[in-house]
Amino acid sequence: MIDPLFTSNIQFGQNFYQGLDAMLEYNEPGVFILVLANALADEKLWRQLKPKLSDKFEQLKATKIRGSADDIAVFDQLKKIDFSDLDIVKYKQIGGFELQYNPLRALRPQRMSNAKTKGMSEDFNESEFHFNKDFLQKELFFKGQLFSKDISLFYNKFPFAKCHGLVVVEADKNHPQLLTPQLHQFAWMMANAVGLNIKGFTLAYNSYGAYASVNHFHLQCFIRENPLPIENDEKYPLINHWFNSMGDAWEFIESLHRDEQPYHLIYRDQAVLCVVRQRQDDYKHESWTSGYAWYESCGGVNTTTLNDYDHLTESELKTELLKLKIT
Repeated sequence: MIDPLFTSNIQFGQNFYQGLDAMLEYNEPGVFILVLANALADEKLWRQLKPKLSDKFEQLKATKIRGSADDIAVFDQLKKIDFSDLDIVKYKQIGGFELQYNPLRALRPQRMSNAKTKGMSEDFNESEFHFNKDFLQKELFFKGQLFSKDISLFYNKFPFAKCHGLVVVEADKNHPQLLTPQLHQFAWMMANAVGLNIKGFTLAYNSYGAYASVNHFHLQCFIRENPLPIENDEKYPLINHWFNSMGDAWEFIESLHRDEQPYHLIYRDQAVLCVVRQRQDDYKHESWTSGYAWYESCGGVNTTTLNDYDHLTESELKTELLKLKIT
């Protein structure tokens, strides 16, 4: 039986936003950063939480804060910003691309997405960032069972989609970021079952070597009712295939693993999209992007400065996307 959380858009959304409001009781930089970034991603939520966030910001600045090294480093950068100058996330269309202005993502730690990669996985490393860290447990949105597997659903600290979360499957088993038949089956079942109740519910997966940022198995979840740009372009330059069969999709994914070929997956609407791309090590991205993961590979582009948002051209976006094309 599916938890009531996953039974409707209203139920999921209300719990998601109420949880953010409640998290402001904590006096920790990591939680503050998370709530701030999620509020800036939703204009209505920003209007609601801005006064509380402003007060909490001043409170944290006036005290000696404690937290992870990453969170303290990000908060130190935030202290240089005038709170009244913070901008909400903006979107616009440029040709076949969706451009997003999301300034707080400039502060996001790169972690494994900046690493050199080889093959399709590396062993889980307890000493590196992972989702079992004690300080992260305050960032949980839901913890329970789904299809006989334990899942931990975290808020995304630097979101770029509606109700953006991280689904960590069997966190205590310390799976590395490598899809297996069992984890693929779980993703298929979760996306399809939850999607029957929550319109637009989607899961996304970045493989190792395709800008996955954490080597602890996770999927990204979000709600998106409009098609991704890749879905509107029959001549999209990256190799991509939709599969309506879980087994057929796995056969293709397994072949990519054998060839050590990085990829992204989008699970939704009783289907899965697989996008094949160059390994992150094999090309040099432009300075206006921190690298192309699933969103960018599907035609969305995150920018962190207004100058880039205002002046990037369709030609520049096409050129960057073509760097990912398998030749």
